[in-house]
Amino acid sequence: LRLFHPFLPFITEELWHGLGCSEDMPADQGGDTIMTAHWPAAFDEDFKTFYGLEETVDQLVDSKHELVTAGRNLRTIGNIPFAKKVDYILKPAGALDPYEVEVIQSLLNAEGLEVDPGYAPRKGTPAARSALGELFLPLDGLIDVEAEKARLKGQLEKIAKEINKAGAKLNNPKFTERAPEDVLQEAKDRLADWQEKERQTRESIEYLSEA
Repeated sequence: LRLFHPFLPFITEELWHGLGCSEDMPADQGGDTIMTAHWPAAFDEDFKTFYGLEETVDQLVDSKHELVTAGRNLRTIGNIPFAKKVDYILKPAGALDPYEVEVIQSLLNAEGLEVDPGYAPRKGTPAARSALGELFLPLDGLIDVEAEKARLKGQLEKIAKEINKAGAKLNNPKFTERAPEDVLQEAKDRLADWQEKERQTRESIEYLSEA
């Protein structure tokens, strides 16, 4: 609430008092108004001990975030929109609580998340690895592989033109010697962005070529 207060002052003030956050707080630390409340801080060791928070909890949260981010990125290989429900398969690295599986499935916006310790993916199945295991996105029935490869190859040609354009600009002494530092850095960043897009597109084509 404290973080949102600058953007939603009236709503957060009402919630602050309505939820009882101001109770037993000194007047100058949020007792009278959320405006004087302290900013949130990371849990210290005493706080973690008092509430029974363990390091493994932090690690689990980080691992879930890593897995979900990687799983969402797998969709880009087949140009699959996030709104589309798809089925994932997780080959876990160890025991995983069913509740955590439900959470991961929800965050992935998946139709289903099958947990299969012995899963053997077919060649070319998009996969991502995290501390929780390997996550797979079978493409069977999801996309027209040949049509998607053709689209990506066309996209690759456009990206190559942008890379050549950005590279030529940076190889021009008249530009690099006269341009302000921020403009020069912007040009370098633009080239790096296009190069990263090229890498991702080539990676997607490689996956689809093996599918």
